[in-house]
Amino acid sequence: MSLEDKELIETRFGPLWSGKTEIAFCGSVRTLRDVKRSLDLEGSDAVEIDLQELPGERYAFRFYDGDDRRVVVLVLDAEGEILEEHRAHIAEWLGDMYHETGLMAFDHDAMAALLRKKIAGEL
Repeated sequence: MSLEDKELIETRFGPLWSGKTEIAFCGSVRTLRDVKRSLDLEGSDAVEIDLQELPGERYAFRFYDGDDRRVVVLVLDAEGEILEEHRAHIAEWLGDMYHETGLMAFDHDAMAALLRKKIAGEL
């Protein structure tokens, strides 16, 4: 785990959930669900976070990977090809709270909800 990974994700792509749920891109609208489906992540433990428009006909898709327990950022081009991948463990955001989650750590939806509450300052 590296605090540098979390800082890179937040510095380059903004705070988690600060992006959009859909973006106009290359003449069409892409939603979180569309991107998740195109990357064959449906049925996985991936919980969508947001989309970020980037310069140069690129965009970023952020999600929580429950299998790996990491926040993931994929930077994609106009064809949907992955150009970059960045990962940071959820414990970088949750701190000691992560180690207190017990079995909840295996519930990807619950962990994503906990992360969202922490980011929103509700915890």
